[in-house]
Amino acid sequence: MVKAPTVWIVVKLVLLALYLLGTNRMLAERVAHIGLQPGLAVFAAVWLLCVLSMLVLAFHARPFARVVWSAIFFLGNTFTLSHALITSSYLGLTEFEQLLGLIGFVGNLAGFHDAELIEAAAWSLLGVVAMNLPPWLRAPASPTWRHWLLRHAGLAPLLPVAVIAGILYLRGGEGSNGFPGQFNTAAFATVLGLEKVLAPARPEREDVALAHPGRRPLRHIVMVMDESVRGDYVDLNVDDGVETGLQPLGSALFNFGVAASSANCSSTSNASLRYGVTRDSYLRDLQVNPSFWRYAAQAGYRTIYLDAQRQGGKLQNFMDEHELAEIDEFVQVGDGFAPEHRDVEAGRLLKRMLARERPSFIFVNKMGCHFPYEGKYPAEATLYAPTMERTYFSNEVDPDNAGFRQAENAEQRWRQVNSYRNCLAWNTRSFFREAMAGASLDDALIVYTADHGQNFHEDGSPGAQTHCTIGPASAGEGRVPLAAMTRNPHMASRLREAARRNQDRASHFNVYPTLLDAMGYRLPAQDAGFEPTLYATLPESPPRFLSTYFVRFGREPVWNSIGKPAQLRDGLPQALASGDEPRARDAVDATAASGSP
Repeated sequence: MVKAPTVWIVVKLVLLALYLLGTNRMLAERVAHIGLQPGLAVFAAVWLLCVLSMLVLAFHARPFARVVWSAIFFLGNTFTLSHALITSSYLGLTEFEQLLGLIGFVGNLAGFHDAELIEAAAWSLLGVVAMNLPPWLRAPASPTWRHWLLRHAGLAPLLPVAVIAGILYLRGGEGSNGFPGQFNTAAFATVLGLEKVLAPARPEREDVALAHPGRRPLRHIVMVMDESVRGDYVDLNVDDGVETGLQPLGSALFNFGVAASSANCSSTSNASLRYGVTRDSYLRDLQVNPSFWRYAAQAGYRTIYLDAQRQGGKLQNFMDEHELAEIDEFVQVGDGFAPEHRDVEAGRLLKRMLARERPSFIFVNKMGCHFPYEGKYPAEATLYAPTMERTYFSNEVDPDNAGFRQAENAEQRWRQVNSYRNCLAWNTRSFFREAMAGASLDDALIVYTADHGQNFHEDGSPGAQTHCTIGPASAGEGRVPLAAMTRNPHMASRLREAARRNQDRASHFNVYPTLLDAMGYRLPAQDAGFEPTLYATLPESPPRFLSTYFVRFGREPVWNSIGKPAQLRDGLPQALASGDEPRARDAVDATAASGSP
């Protein structure tokens, strides 16, 4: 008969093996990718080191070390496995850093990728059980190597963490793909922590570089930043596009077509615009450039930030207390409004601001259409069907409840796109109907764009990530609308010619200097500190956006083209349909008929 301790040792080893294999799903793929070469031996050696250190820790008799490392492994595995399940790709250093910057949106993931998060947490929990399941081996009394090893087992995982961190440093932040997720995230945190400690002091922001002549061409200048609006999905740019509510502006609307966002993630895209970064030195510019708030203040404008996404004074998109101090009026729509009414109220607030006599520069951060899409438009405003299941009824912008499943096949993908278009139609149209009602625009300029587009995997590519892809990214993630609105005769004349000349050629990089021009600043004809304005003759080549934004240790940024103009006006991708064409209900606009947005 087998002794009980031996049985439990076998059980523990089996659970640990299942834990390692279950949380590192892409191991075989990584081995196949490396192939039979010397690098495979290095890869295997690191894996062996990780496994041995885990075994030493799992049989360590001191509970404190096991509990601490179990918690570290649990968090690390939940990060890496959920990322793999959602994106079908490895979690790297850059992705990890980006996810840390998006902690405020974790509720969105819980509502949209609940199945993946639950599965990742369940497998990670198995590791906690396996690590803390008896038996444990106590160190022998005699001072042997076995005694030393078991006595200091709590330090064993530090060795593979240090090795992986060294590989990351030597390979420019790369080289960790396929290593155990339990140790990868600890190595990521180590590298980022050391970099922060050892980095030189952050440079001071520079002063405003231009003198203002003292004359303001316009009383109000408004920058409207939408959320997750794809430029080739709206009626501004395709015949069957989603209604934005902008077309009725007629001759007061100047459409620059499909533009490129500066980046494919909200935080980097918003911050790039606020600080006017340039393509050649965007990371430095993000640290030292003065914000457009400071330029506006020097020009005599009251600075206003109107936020429809957050509440309770919470900041996002790399805005900090120093930048907040540059804003005269910080307005958040607040949690008294459900997500489907946030942009409606933001439009009403903007209309009141435009009626003020005092000159103002207003930045509007719209609610828009970040997933989950359902629950951000009224059920009676459904224009496109069939849709995703409507199970989200929270009043929170960042829901923490489950309810949505990401598309897993063509039919579900089409439902997802329909839900997205319903959200898009409601939130853009409602906002502009409220904001533009009775607005003269004779002495105002409104510039409209979005932070990034969306990838619905129309080409059948794996994964479910809609944006924020690190590395080569789908063109759809960077395709955004770009339009200007004014009835000021001089400004309208300039914009009309600029929009005709630069159709589908512009990007976010051209917006900041255009805003400074609208404030009355005279930009130098040749200055590396500024990108060209929208009035310049922009290159004919398709504009590009950044997907690998933060680079270090010699790693290069990744730029992606949004495609050629001919590809941007082919209508909504039919590859998404699964036999059923999209259908818009003929008389669904019950809200419009009743006088509501």
